[in-house]
Amino acid sequence: MTKLSNAYALIIGVEDVKLDTLIDAKAVYDLLIDENLACYNPDNIIFVKGKESTRKGILDAFDKLQEMTNEDSSVFLYYTGHGGYGLGQYHIQPYGMIGTADMAPKTWVSAKELKDKLNGLKSKRLIFFLDCCHAAGMTKNVFFNDDNKVESKSGITIDNDDVADGLGQRIDNERGVSIISSCREDQLSYQPKGENSIFTKCLVNAIKGKYKSHFEEPFIRIYDVSGYVQTEVPRIAKQLGIQQNPYVNLQLYDNFTLSYVPKEIRDKFSFDTINKPEKVDSKELKEVVTSYRETEGSNNLLLFVHGFSGEAAETFGIIPELLMKDERMNGWDMKPLGYSPYVNPEFGKDIWGAITDIDKISNYLVTSFKHKFEKYDRIAIVSHSLGGLIAQKVIINLSEDFRSKISHLILLGTPNFGIEASQLTKLWNNKYQELSSTGNFIVSLRNEWDTLFKNKYPFKLKVAAATDDEYVNIASSFGSFSQDYCETISGNHLSMVKPTDENNDCYALIINTLTNNDFYNKYTNKEEINIALGKYDVVVKKLLPISNSLDINGLRQLIFSLEGMDRKEEALEILTNHPLAKENGDLLGIIGGRYKRSYLLNYLKEDGDRAFNYYNKGLEIGIKTNNLNQVYYQAINLAFLSIVVNGNETEMLKYANQALEAANACRNNLWKYATIAEANLYLDNLDVSKEYYTKAAEMSGIREKISMHTNAYKAYTCLMNTDNPNDDFIKFLHESFLV
Repeated sequence: MTKLSNAYALIIGVEDVKLDTLIDAKAVYDLLIDENLACYNPDNIIFVKGKESTRKGILDAFDKLQEMTNEDSSVFLYYTGHGGYGLGQYHIQPYGMIGTADMAPKTWVSAKELKDKLNGLKSKRLIFFLDCCHAAGMTKNVFFNDDNKVESKSGITIDNDDVADGLGQRIDNERGVSIISSCREDQLSYQPKGENSIFTKCLVNAIKGKYKSHFEEPFIRIYDVSGYVQTEVPRIAKQLGIQQNPYVNLQLYDNFTLSYVPKEIRDKFSFDTINKPEKVDSKELKEVVTSYRETEGSNNLLLFVHGFSGEAAETFGIIPELLMKDERMNGWDMKPLGYSPYVNPEFGKDIWGAITDIDKISNYLVTSFKHKFEKYDRIAIVSHSLGGLIAQKVIINLSEDFRSKISHLILLGTPNFGIEASQLTKLWNNKYQELSSTGNFIVSLRNEWDTLFKNKYPFKLKVAAATDDEYVNIASSFGSFSQDYCETISGNHLSMVKPTDENNDCYALIINTLTNNDFYNKYTNKEEINIALGKYDVVVKKLLPISNSLDINGLRQLIFSLEGMDRKEEALEILTNHPLAKENGDLLGIIGGRYKRSYLLNYLKEDGDRAFNYYNKGLEIGIKTNNLNQVYYQAINLAFLSIVVNGNETEMLKYANQALEAANACRNNLWKYATIAEANLYLDNLDVSKEYYTKAAEMSGIREKISMHTNAYKAYTCLMNTDNPNDDFIKFLHESFLV
C-alpha cells in the first residue's frame, strides 16, 4: 500500500488521573498508521504519551520533528490534555505539572514556547489540533449532567475566574499554520466517559471521509476536515445539552493533503493511490500575507476585510500599498483578513456567502480583538461587499470595552439591506436566501445595529456605493444610514476597490476618512500624531461620561483630548459649565485658549475679546493668590492677544515683561522655557528666544509643540509683516516644532 511519503505527525496525549486523554491520542495514532485509512508511515509519527509527556518530553519531540521534516513536508500536530491560563499566560499542561502558582511556570509549556517551536519548523503546511479547554473552563474542573457522564478537558485553577480565549491565537504564528481547537473562549471541551471526546470523534470521522458521499480525488484535505469539525462538534454537543464550538484561525497557507481517503472509498471510486497529493511545490507558493505593515510602538490598526470572493491580500488591489506610502498613515499597522489564494477557486465565494460562515468569521474577529489586536488603542476597518456585514456583526458582538476601540468603519459595496431576490436566483439559485432584504440574517442585523446606534456612531463612518455595481444596488448599500454618512463612487462591484493610482474615488474616500482632522493636518510627524490620537480616543471614552465629577487634572486631560480629536465645541461647553472653572485660574486660561484658537481659525473679533477676558481674569486670580506660574501663563497669552488681536505693541511689551519677571522666579520646566522664549520674541531678543525655544522643544510632546509654534509663528509674522518660509526665524520655528 502506498504511504504518504512526506507526511509527518506529532501526537501528544498527556496522562491524567481524571480524564482518559490516552484514548483520544491512541485513536488518532491508530487512524494515521492504518494502511486502510490514512496511510501515514509509522516511522514518520512521533507519539508522546502518558508519563512520557512531560515538559521535556514535549519540547524534545518538537525538536525531533524539526530534524525530520523539510519545507515540503505536511505536518499533522495533535494535543489532547488540559489547557490552562495562569499568571497572564496560556499554556498546555504536561504530565507531572505542579498545580501551584509559584511552581506551575516551571513545568507547563506556554503558548509562546509552542509558537516558537512552530516557527522552527521549515514547512508551512502545518495543522495543529488542540483538544483541550482554553477558555473559562481552564479555571475549573466541570462535570455536566447529573450522572457525570461528560467531563471537561479543563485545567488547574490559578487565581483567575474570568479568562478570555487565547491559546489558539497565542500559538498562531501568522505564517499560515492552521489551528483548530476544540472549543471557543467561554466553553469547555467535553468527553463522554469511556469514549473519545466530541472533538476527537469528529476529527477521526472527518479523516475517515464521513463528511461527504462522493469523492473526486483520493485525498482528504485541510478544508474538508475544518468544515466538518466546525459543523459536527456543535451539533453533537447540542444533543448532549451543552455548547461547544471549535475555534479555527483563518490565515491558512494552502488546502494541503492531510491523508488518503480510506481504502473502501478508494476502491469504490477506483482512485489511483499513486497520484501525488500535492500539485504545487512549496517553493512555488508565496507566503500568506497576514500583515502589510506592523511596527514597534504602533497603537493604531487598519484592518481590511474582503467580500464575495478572492483573498484578502489581493481584494483591495494597490490600496494598502498606496496607504503605506502616504506619510499621513505613519503610525498605523495594516492587516488583511482572509485566505491564501491557493484554495479551491470557489472556496472564497462560498465561505463568504454562507450565513453560518459569516458568523464563524465574525466570531473569529471578535476573538482577535481580545488577543491579536489587544495592543491597539484604535482600530479602523475597511470592508468590501459581504465583509461589511461581517464588520457590522463584529461590532455588535463586541463588548463595550472592545467596541470603544473602533475609530473608523468604511463599508464599500456592502449589501446592508440585502441582495435582491432576482439577483440571488441569478447568482446562486437562492442558495443564500437569508441574504435577501427579507431574510432573517439581514433583518436581524439591521434591527440590532439600529437599536445599538440609532444613527449616532462613536466612530467615523462612511458607507459607499459604486455607480455601476452589478450585484449590490445603491439603495441596498445605503440602507437605513443617514445621508451624512453615504457617498457614491465610480466603478462596479469589483473595480471600485481596484484603483490604478491615488487619483481614485475609493482611495480618496478611504484616506480622507482616516485623516480628515484639523489637529492632524498641522503636524508633519504623522506617526506621532496617529499614536497620540489613539491615546486621546482612550481618554475621551473613559472620562467624558464622568466629566462633572472630574478633578482639575482629569478635566484638563479630557479637554486636551477632545481638542486633539477636533471636538472643540464639546470641550468648550464642558469647560464653560463646569463648577471648577469659575474661580480657577488654570481652567480660565484653558477656556481662554479655546477662544484664542477659535479666533485664529475664524478671525472673529468676538472670540478674540472673549479669550482676552478669560486670560485677564486668570491673571487677576494669579496675582491675588501669588501664583507666579499662573501669572506668567496668563500674561504671555495676553501679550500674544495684544499684538495679534488688538495690534497694541505697548500692551504687548507690558504683558511680556510681566510674564518674563514671573517666569524667572519659578522652577525650571517646559512652560517656563516656552514663556521666556516667547517673551524675548516680543522684546526683540531673537537669539535668546531661539535658545529657550530649543530647550522647550526638546521636552515637548505633539500638543505642546503645536501650541508653541502657533503662538510664535503668528506673533512673529504680525510683528515682522512677513510669512516668507525662507525667513531665518520662521525656518527655525518649523524645524524645531513641526518636523
